[in-house]
Amino acid sequence: MEHSGIYERLVSDDHDFLGQAAYSIYKARKREFIISKQIGLGTARVPEEVINEFIKAQTDRTLDLYRNQAEGLFREFLDASYGKEITKEKQSLNQEYSRRYEKLADSVKPSFWYGVLQSMTASFLFLLAGYILLKMSGSWDILLNNLFR
Repeated sequence: MEHSGIYERLVSDDHDFLGQAAYSIYKARKREFIISKQIGLGTARVPEEVINEFIKAQTDRTLDLYRNQAEGLFREFLDASYGKEITKEKQSLNQEYSRRYEKLADSVKPSFWYGVLQSMTASFLFLLAGYILLKMSGSWDILLNNLFR
């Protein structure tokens, strides 16, 4: 049997664990194919031509699917291994951000005395505007004359 080159197409180097997992998935699919052909043909041995057809059917797209399946397996593994720690860290960060937000919000809130000062300033400006309006219309003098008569 001739070398298929599938391993080289899936695995870039000895440290490419994702590629090696993808190759394992390819080998599992090849095994499933051979077993189904054995059952279908009713023989223990599958002809080389049939196996070669399976190998030739391994397009770049098919190999990408194996790689995607391997990525999914790695993600599931990492989620199972580190999912709880990541969730704890997220909760811890959310609590810290909430605490900082509350602290910032409290520092920005106006105090009671600030509200009192606003009210007094608004009252003074209202009285000043009224005085100017009455003075400009000449009603201020009439008002004073009527009050002190």
